[in-house]
Amino acid sequence: MSAIDSSLQNNKYNLKFCLLKDSGFSQNTDMILQETGNRYRSFFENMEQGYYEIDLYGNFIFFNGLVCKIFGYSKDELYKVNYIRFMNKENKGIAYNAFNDVFKTEKPRIGCVFQVVRKDGLTRQVSLSICPVKNSSGNKTGFRGTVSDISGQKILEAQKRHAQKLESIGQLAAGIAHEINTPLQYTTDNTRFLLDSFAEIEIILTSYHKLLESVKLGRETQAVIRELDTLISQIDLDYLIKEIPKAIGQSLEGLDNVSKIVVALKQFSHPGTDEKICIDINKAIENTIVISRNEWKYIADVITDYDLSMPMIPCLPGEFNQVILNLIINASHAVADSIDKASGNKGIIKIKTRCNDSWAEIRISDTGPGIPEEIRERIFDPFFTTKEVGKGSGQGLAISHSVIVKKHGGSIGFETKINQGTTMIIRIPTGKGNG
Repeated sequence: MSAIDSSLQNNKYNLKFCLLKDSGFSQNTDMILQETGNRYRSFFENMEQGYYEIDLYGNFIFFNGLVCKIFGYSKDELYKVNYIRFMNKENKGIAYNAFNDVFKTEKPRIGCVFQVVRKDGLTRQVSLSICPVKNSSGNKTGFRGTVSDISGQKILEAQKRHAQKLESIGQLAAGIAHEINTPLQYTTDNTRFLLDSFAEIEIILTSYHKLLESVKLGRETQAVIRELDTLISQIDLDYLIKEIPKAIGQSLEGLDNVSKIVVALKQFSHPGTDEKICIDINKAIENTIVISRNEWKYIADVITDYDLSMPMIPCLPGEFNQVILNLIINASHAVADSIDKASGNKGIIKIKTRCNDSWAEIRISDTGPGIPEEIRERIFDPFFTTKEVGKGSGQGLAISHSVIVKKHGGSIGFETKINQGTTMIIRIPTGKGNG
């Protein structure tokens, strides 16, 4: 007997008892029960979502066919099987915490996302709602809810994030090229100067060598000395002695800047991964500041205040970097809207990190115009933007919200005052004290 049929049978007996007790139409009871059972079965089998019930130990005791399809098992194979059978260690912990939270608070949870492995070995992303189940005495007996395979949705979300990342990189590309080209240009100029200078110094060194040979051999040296004096005067040796070290220093500084940009860009463009890894978020933020420099250097000074005791934080590096980039670009645009560019005055972007046992907090503040009250509730909505056409798709904050809240189990919000600025506040779990 399948799980649904078994459950229907139990409900049939309960319903039959009530009908026999409360009505005089016992002769119609079987027909009514059959119709009720058919409706019950049809309702659950034709739902657009999977429906499940599990006991307090996590064993499936009731479910519809869509649940079987999601997990790839038959009804008989899935009945009385524990949900943790389909999860890796990380997802087992996430699921346990979710169900435990519902058990303790008795408050339903919606949109709990877990990764499961089907019978055929395929990995899928599922979204669950979880509600507590009580018996007639008010005692909790298990959980029920709906389950959906959102793997396709997750792929679309990943594609959107990738597209938004490409959009951001596209916006930064010209700036990054400029940041790299400027030090390369003066390094190239300095190298040419050193090449020309060496040719002149080589002439002087040749003359000094000629003088040395004359002295060694006891020859007349006056003519050689006069020649050497003339060369030194023509070449301006004092100038070369002064400028060559500067050229070398500037070249090394330029190459160091290029190296920093390349390293920052490489670390920023961390390949996507479904598994969190522990990263130094202070360093990740610093890298993002470096590659976004051309976005803010003309209109704002960036001030950092890092918590140097910050531990390594479990993150999805590429997506975390993208969020920080989005917020820095938004802050620079906000500052640009509030300063008088003709005056040469700059605004300020301040980035601050702090940590306690449970949360790592990042604050990105700007001295922009603030967020108008009438749009504050909409800033995280997909495709909502106040920027002119070509300056933003409205995806940045929506994706940032999804990454921080759904992917990292954190929060993102803001504080804002008109004509004073906005502070975006990110909090992500440290992995300690959150469960």
